[in-house]
Amino acid sequence: PLSQVILGGGRKYMFPKNASDVEYPHEDKHRGTRLDRRDLVQAWHDAKPPGKVAKYVWHRRDLLALNLSRVDFLLGESRHPRVPQPQWVLWGTPGSSWGGAGGRCRAVPGTAGGRIDHGHHEGKAKQALHEAVELDRAIGLATRLTSPQDTLSVVTADHSHVFTFGGYTPRGNPIFGLAPMQSDVDRKPFTSILYGNGPGYKIVAGERENVSAVDFAHANYQAQSAVPLRQETHGGEDVAVFARGPMAHLLHGVHEQNYIPHAMAYAACIGSNRAHCNAAARPAATTLLPFLALLFLLC
Repeated sequence: PLSQVILGGGRKYMFPKNASDVEYPHEDKHRGTRLDRRDLVQAWHDAKPPGKVAKYVWHRRDLLALNLSRVDFLLGESRHPRVPQPQWVLWGTPGSSWGGAGGRCRAVPGTAGGRIDHGHHEGKAKQALHEAVELDRAIGLATRLTSPQDTLSVVTADHSHVFTFGGYTPRGNPIFGLAPMQSDVDRKPFTSILYGNGPGYKIVAGERENVSAVDFAHANYQAQSAVPLRQETHGGEDVAVFARGPMAHLLHGVHEQNYIPHAMAYAACIGSNRAHCNAAARPAATTLLPFLALLFLLC
């Protein structure tokens, strides 16, 4: 079976090493990276059945201009692997489908909260958390547009950040405000949000900066960190994975990260392990519900 819709980021990983980028042809950092010299976009086109219309887009303008009733297969690749701008939308395309357990799979699109990651790396907690709210809204929209009867939705992340809340803040305390206590060492206030490392490390006159003298509520405020780094790092604790819909029971507890795509492929009847799909198919059934797998990445 062939996936009808593939939307994502990381365009440079699709093209041969040193191949010029279609959007930034004069910037070396955006050139192709593949050492096998393969052009995966062309390979994708070549693999499509005769008579089917396959479209590749790399710009939001081209995506919105598509006539979906005349497209059988869609590949969309933005520049950044985490799709930092809200360029891609979640939808399936009409056309042929294939049998699945309790339905048919038309698409496996996803959306990423890449700006959450960017905000944390820059130590800008306010930006990161506002982006988390936007991702939550996107998930809410997807749940309203789909049904748990035929749609598997997965929400997870590939890492955490060295981002903490502390200081015994009571209920109702501004999340971007000061903790209700001062340090019992340097007798200075601190915000309830802090980082283990990052660009927020600041020493003023040989001492930790007094945050009451700065606008810590500003969107670009960099929360204080314990270790100076130009970019904050990822954390090491387990991250959560949430699932709703068909085969959601496959995602619970603690899993290795590489298990998740296998579980989604199994649920969508993609790949080699499809025995359960054939067993579930009913010869008398004339139509089967479309099965749509949605993946949301927090960062």
